Amino acid sequence: MAMCAIAQHFGRPGTPTDQAWIESLFSHVKADWPHLDQIRDPAVLRAELEAVRVEYNTIRLHAGIGYVTPDDEHEGRGPQIRNARRAGMHRARRARIAYHRQRRTQRQPPKPPDAD
Repeated sequence: MAMCAIAQHFGRPGTPTDQAWIESLFSHVKADWPHLDQIRDPAVLRAELEAVRVEYNTIRLHAGIGYVTPDDEHEGRGPQIRNARRAGMHRARRARIAYHRQRRTQRQPPKPPDAD
């Protein structure tokens, strides 16, 4: 690895927080694509990992960056997507409140007759 100018970094044993980013990636890959553990052919695994990489970076929404894809965030679309989502949630809430207020006024219970 040194000949390829790749520095190795090892976290302390038993402390996955030393390398949280890669531990998180491995956890998601293992949970979301469990079939990868069964592949023994390196060529098949390479092709499957490429498909996983594309899905992970361009389709799967990531909680850590506000439920956008890494590709959207990298290309600068993340803030616009989050703002549009927030505005849509506000519109939906206002529409829901208006709907229920309208139904409440339409369904007023009948007044009891006056006992004279």
